[in-house]
Amino acid sequence: MKKLLLPIMLGALLTGCNETTTVSNNGDFTAQQKAQIEQIASQYIINHPEVLVKASKTLQQQQMQAQQNDAKQAVIANADQLLKDKATPFIGPKDAKVNVIEFFDYQCMYCSKIADVVKQLEAKNPDVKFIFKETPIFASRWEASKYAADMGNWIYQQKGGATYAKYHNAVFATGKDEGKLTKQDINTIATSVGVDVSKFDANNTFMNNFELFSKLGFQGTPALIVMPSNNITEDNIHIINGYNPDALAKAISDVKASTK
Repeated sequence: MKKLLLPIMLGALLTGCNETTTVSNNGDFTAQQKAQIEQIASQYIINHPEVLVKASKTLQQQQMQAQQNDAKQAVIANADQLLKDKATPFIGPKDAKVNVIEFFDYQCMYCSKIADVVKQLEAKNPDVKFIFKETPIFASRWEASKYAADMGNWIYQQKGGATYAKYHNAVFATGKDEGKLTKQDINTIATSVGVDVSKFDANNTFMNNFELFSKLGFQGTPALIVMPSNNITEDNIHIINGYNPDALAKAISDVKASTK
């Protein structure tokens, strides 16, 4: 009934007006009609504020959907950089049909939470390629954020994906996020996986990831993309922003099913 009330009131206003307040010949409302409509509409909103709440939620959903669509188009346009960048660490088959790309920061609380989920999904999906885009968004706040990202990329270049995975998982396993991780922690972990940290060359290897992160319209980490290697469309791209294990697992399942 509430949804019908405002249209009924407006209809009554327009049909019940006398000659001095009829709609003008060109179809516009007269000044008096406009004032009356505004008064009725304003009073209705005051009496039913839930209308504004619903409108706000609808607008937010529309904006989020538009952002998702734009991001998917950007994924398609940048597919080669997402899937084939030789400088980016990955775990799993090089020629996998399904890919999970993660933009993350070792000092991000929610990246830390999703890390164990990703590790479990790797074990459950050995046919999927997991690609790790070091994106230290907290580098200006915490030095270890940048240092850990550079170290990760360097270890991958020196030792490959298996050693990188050990380092990556060990850093998150410390449970030290939000500024708690230290350079000494990172060096200790790097040494434990078999690299000589005295030869470490920190050269901002993640800058291309920042550029790509921006192109995709991402605003925070973790940001994950699940997509096939071929025949990429908006329908088979899944974007998961933030900590959402169920959505991530479902996306992998859906894309795997679409490639069979």
